[in-house]
Amino acid sequence: MINFFSMARLRVVHVITKLELGGAQQNTLYTVSNLNRSLFDVHLISGPGGMLDDEVHRLKDVDLRFSSDLSREIRPVADFHAYNQLRDLLKELQPDIVHTHSSKAGILGRLAASALNVPVIIHTYHGFGFHRFQNPGVFRLYVALEREACRRTHHLIFVSRENWKRAEELDLIQKCSASLIRSGVEIEPLLQARRSDSFREEQLGVSPKEKAIGMIACLKLQKDPVTFVEAADLVTRKNSNVKFLLFGDGDLADTVMRSVAKMKYPRSFRHLGWRRDVPEILANLDVLVLTSLWEGLPRVIPEAGIAGVPVVASNVDGNREIIFEGRNGTLAEPRDPRDFAAKIVQALKENWKVDPVLSRQLQHEFDIREMVHLQEELYLKLATASVVGAHHP
Repeated sequence: MINFFSMARLRVVHVITKLELGGAQQNTLYTVSNLNRSLFDVHLISGPGGMLDDEVHRLKDVDLRFSSDLSREIRPVADFHAYNQLRDLLKELQPDIVHTHSSKAGILGRLAASALNVPVIIHTYHGFGFHRFQNPGVFRLYVALEREACRRTHHLIFVSRENWKRAEELDLIQKCSASLIRSGVEIEPLLQARRSDSFREEQLGVSPKEKAIGMIACLKLQKDPVTFVEAADLVTRKNSNVKFLLFGDGDLADTVMRSVAKMKYPRSFRHLGWRRDVPEILANLDVLVLTSLWEGLPRVIPEAGIAGVPVVASNVDGNREIIFEGRNGTLAEPRDPRDFAAKIVQALKENWKVDPVLSRQLQHEFDIREMVHLQEELYLKLATASVVGAHHP
């Protein structure tokens, strides 16, 4: 049991599959960097090879450990080794609280924590590892693994209500408690960034006469970047004053560029790779597009709303909670480039704007400082419950 009433800080260990440049990873890093050090002793375990690895090493008071076999792909032998590595690391660290993120680390990390009788086990669903586009057998396997991990979990955090509802439908929550904590964003940089013709021309390659349509995403199956390219081809065949910009990198980068080469006007498309100046990019876009096949609740959509950029996003999961028709954008059907193209053309023709009242609401609901505060409150609440015997790992 946690000796919560002693002067010792609670030892919290976050576990995540890989520190790539994505919303779940950036929010996890913000959390471990900003948890109150008078209350919490903070550690982080990750698979190696992420873009943010070096950034963690520069953080103060965050102990980073790597599990060399922890990766996104299903690899039974490596996964068994990763489970053993996680168990050994957790045994060494002796955490009071284990908080897992992402699908692979969420399953293996919770199983390892449960085997060691860690007093408090928490998992955040930034999105599910299963989805309707999967092979049915793979889908059932993922759901079964998640269900088993949830049996060993004390609390689940959801970033979207739709994911929470879906988890209930699939009997994932069972006896553990659950709460909604939005995936927060840093507000001030979004409000301070300004539109600049020189930035658009020099950094983005967009002339003063052109409209800038952008997508910011990891280039992987979930984000379906090829649909963005196909929509760009349809739009630029009829409108020469539009530039499509893709920010991000990943496994599908080569596939994306092969699709770009097939466009009638490939020069109207630019792949600019990973960028860290997202507030400045958003301030200089006319429309943001997100073609995901499934989501938790992507941070870039509230970021765009706060920055005043209308969004055309796929009609999936958490996107439906944050896109308000006529106020900050619209929804298009996934894997339907014609629908995306039509909505993009409509946004340009009608010169869509973001409702300033909604923008202020988003600032309040998605403030990243509130995200950390809610997690701190949750840790203390669950730790107290563990002391009085409310939870039995």
